[in-house]
Amino acid sequence: MVYWLPMERSFFTPALVLATRPFGESNISVTILSPERGIFDAVLYGGRKSKMRSLVSPFHCGTMWLYNDTAKKSIKITDFDVQAFHPSLRENLYKNACGSLVAELLMKTRGGNTDNEFPAIWQLATGFLAGLEISSDEDSHLALLRFLWRYLAVLGVQPDSTTCACCGTSLMDYLRQSPQSMVYYQSYRQGFVCTDCSGDSAYQDMYPLCAEALTYLNGVTTLTPAESRRLPVHTGSVRQMHDLLMYLICQAAESRLNTLELGVL
Repeated sequence: MVYWLPMERSFFTPALVLATRPFGESNISVTILSPERGIFDAVLYGGRKSKMRSLVSPFHCGTMWLYNDTAKKSIKITDFDVQAFHPSLRENLYKNACGSLVAELLMKTRGGNTDNEFPAIWQLATGFLAGLEISSDEDSHLALLRFLWRYLAVLGVQPDSTTCACCGTSLMDYLRQSPQSMVYYQSYRQGFVCTDCSGDSAYQDMYPLCAEALTYLNGVTTLTPAESRRLPVHTGSVRQMHDLLMYLICQAAESRLNTLELGVL
C-alpha cells in the first residue's frame, strides 16, 4: 500500500501507526499516517526479540525514523520514539473497535490522498485517539460520530445539512416551525430533504434525523471541539446519527468496512 516514496534516503516524521501485519518470516509491514506525507507503508525488520516490536503497534503515536531503500523500493523503520501509547484502546473492546474503524476508514480512503488534507486528517485522528483514551464508552460513541462527520467534510463528501436538497428551504427553520417533523437523508439525492419533499418513506437508503440530531451535526461543523462536546443529545438522536454516518462512511470508502462486521459498534 505504499502510495508515496521519499526522495531522501534517511528521514524522520511524526507518525501514527494505523495497522500492522506479518511480512515474510519474521518482519512486519506497518501502515503509517504522517501529517507531512499522508499514508504509506514501511517495514519493521527483525524477529520477536526486536526491541521495537512492542513500540511499533497500532494507535502508538510519536516520531519515527525511516530509511528509503531505493533498490527494493521500500521504506524501513529504524527507530520510533513513542509519545502516546493509548493503553485503554488495547484494554477496552469498544474503544479498540472505535480506533480500528477510524484506522480502516483512513486506509480505505487513503487519508484524503492530497497534501493539503494530510495535516487536517492528522489533527483529527490524533485528537480523536487522545480523547478516546480518557473517555467513557458513552462519550467514545459520540466522539466517534463527531470524528466521522468531520472526516467527511475533510474528504469533501459531507452532505449539506442546512438546506433541503429539493426545495431549498432552511432545514433548521423548517424544524423550528414543525418541531415534531423529521428531515431525511436520501441517497439518490445525496442530500437532506424536509418531510414535505421526502415522498415515499419506503425509499431505500433514506435516513431520518430529528431536530436534535440535525442540530448536533450542525454544531459539530460550526462550533469548536470543546463546545460541540457539551451539546445535549439523547439516545434516539444518537442512534439516528449512528445509522446515517455508518452508511455515509461506507459510501466514502466505496465498500463495507470490516470493523463494522464485528458487531461491537
